[in-house]
Amino acid sequence: MSTPLEDELDSVLLGAWSRGDRGSGEQLLKRLLPGIVGLCYRILGREADAQDAAQETFARMCAEIRKGVEIRNVKKWAATVAMNRSFDLRRARGREVMLDPELAPAAEQADPVDRMDAQVVKTWIEQLPPRYRVVLHHHFFMGLKPREIAEVMGLEDGTARVLLHRAVAALRKVAGR
Repeated sequence: MSTPLEDELDSVLLGAWSRGDRGSGEQLLKRLLPGIVGLCYRILGREADAQDAAQETFARMCAEIRKGVEIRNVKKWAATVAMNRSFDLRRARGREVMLDPELAPAAEQADPVDRMDAQVVKTWIEQLPPRYRVVLHHHFFMGLKPREIAEVMGLEDGTARVLLHRAVAALRKVAGR
């Protein structure tokens, strides 16, 4: 989950980057990249497409920074852009893609047992409808609260809470619990 300290660090890095500190920009992108690629992957189902959508997200961030646009919450902003771009790409393809668990981005440093458990959970999540996959990714992998998920997905707070509740219930059903 995202903490206020992590959000503040992202803001500091973004501010330094906007003032020309390339190292801060690189550090910020490294912090955000795994979550953004994971979000894009859950929508698109292919690693290459997810990487493309993430790259386009960060290119847009660079352009917005050059224009002097104020980005208040970097993680939410990046997630919103990535999600919208991913859905655009998926619509352009015109078909639903079944996710291949073997191609899912994995945590490189994770303990093998943790990776196995994470892979099982990813397999369960991949069986859910796209909106459920997205809301679960926002909540569990990006650490967004329901209120923030509502903002990112363009929903009312109550709708985001219900969607999250239903997604968790569907995940439990898939998991056999």
